[in-house]
Amino acid sequence: MDAEKRIVEFLKRKGCALQSEIVNELGLAKSTVSEILRKLENEGLVIRERVAGKSYRVWYFESSPKPCKILRVGILRASEYPHVVLGLKRLGVRYNLKVFDSALELTKEIASGRIDVGFSPFITQTVFALLLKSIKIHAIIALNGSGIAYKGDLRDCKVFATSEFSAMESNLKFVLETLGFDIHNLTFRYFDSIDFALKSFKSCEFNALAIWEPYLQEFENVLYFKDAIGDYPCCSMASNLEFYKERRNLLAKLKAYIRRSIKDVDEEVAKEIGKLINFDWKVVYRSFDSYKFVCDLNESYFRFLENYGLKLTRENVKSVADPL
Repeated sequence: MDAEKRIVEFLKRKGCALQSEIVNELGLAKSTVSEILRKLENEGLVIRERVAGKSYRVWYFESSPKPCKILRVGILRASEYPHVVLGLKRLGVRYNLKVFDSALELTKEIASGRIDVGFSPFITQTVFALLLKSIKIHAIIALNGSGIAYKGDLRDCKVFATSEFSAMESNLKFVLETLGFDIHNLTFRYFDSIDFALKSFKSCEFNALAIWEPYLQEFENVLYFKDAIGDYPCCSMASNLEFYKERRNLLAKLKAYIRRSIKDVDEEVAKEIGKLINFDWKVVYRSFDSYKFVCDLNESYFRFLENYGLKLTRENVKSVADPL
């Protein structure tokens, strides 16, 4: 492995290091490290910051807590992003698209600045924005697209699995209460990995599972949330506050491209989504029918959060949102 690849692998593994650490750990000449880092910096793959004298702290771009040349975008392993993928391609900037299994992890990465703009559950982004003040929400990008897969009769189900602190959990409890269930007499199991949840469900560790598309396509017994509560906001578009302050115009441009791309959702973008999330593109394409693709933001979406017990004032909304 040549010196450049060794430096990149080292920084990927460490995330961040002093330039002197790279020299010492890899046994390379100072001049070699300096030259390679300068090249990688010009390419946008590393970010350097002087800490004292001639000492530099170096980040691989994916780990940098500050905006960099490459736009860092996060989505979940779901099928609700065809217009987002198209909008990114049409934006005309270099970007890195990362797929997350956990809504919490993705939203944390937006809040910490390691993701510049991310698409995760609206309720999760709203709570993070209220508590941490480091996120701005710009648009709801899809309605619906999730539900309950269950065994036997839904009325007989006593153990429900869901991802924690997410649209899944909020909608699951809202739907169950709407259907007359007493959620205090039910058991809820939480999962971080959708693959683990699916395996546990198939081995009968619980009766019902709140999940999203395209995974719902695999099951026969399904109650879609929208059939019980009507249309509801799912994922939203949010940016890290520092990125928002520096590149608001770029965010506005991205949002415009996403909105225009809704009409262009077709089989070709389903194939791209399928590759991203490792799913059969035909299943992905069928799952598009479960969504209403949108790209807008208004107070009615925030009022919907009252169904989850989250009541926001106009001042709250103004502090967390900018529709660009």
